[in-house]
Amino acid sequence: MMEKKKYDNFTLSLALFDALPVLFFSIAILLIGFRFRNVIFFIGAMLCSLAGCGKVLWKILLAGSGKDFQILNRQMRVLMPSGFVGMIAGLIIGRHVIDFSVLRNEFFSFPAVVFFAITVIGMICMSVFAVKLDGTKAKNNWIEQITNAVAQGCFLAGVIAVIW
Repeated sequence: MMEKKKYDNFTLSLALFDALPVLFFSIAILLIGFRFRNVIFFIGAMLCSLAGCGKVLWKILLAGSGKDFQILNRQMRVLMPSGFVGMIAGLIIGRHVIDFSVLRNEFFSFPAVVFFAITVIGMICMSVFAVKLDGTKAKNNWIEQITNAVAQGCFLAGVIAVIW
């Protein structure tokens, strides 16, 4: 039997702060989805957003009740990758809708390129944190969530810079 993890000092403020990157990412992919107009991409985007919302709900319940509703934490392992597969499939299937040479030029224009570069750096840091930091410690979760909020905020800013 798998040993249940003990989570250290997860507060409501941490749980609510965790909603910021989910909100930033969800708005960004909705903006992309509305411009791209591909059902498969949109379904993938919704799966990713639901995964993030589930994780936030898990932290809120953990902070509020002290109970570990593991399914809300573990669902990300299924929903997030499934969502990204759907988004990539939607991009591939609907590639004729967007002129990728124009999109590439917009992506590498200023200030979008700065925002997307910060996003990539943030996601690299998140990958390192997943391996190096103990996710059961509140301090480490703050480090991860601040990094994720900055990265996802920059992703949203980059999407807005490209769209407008």
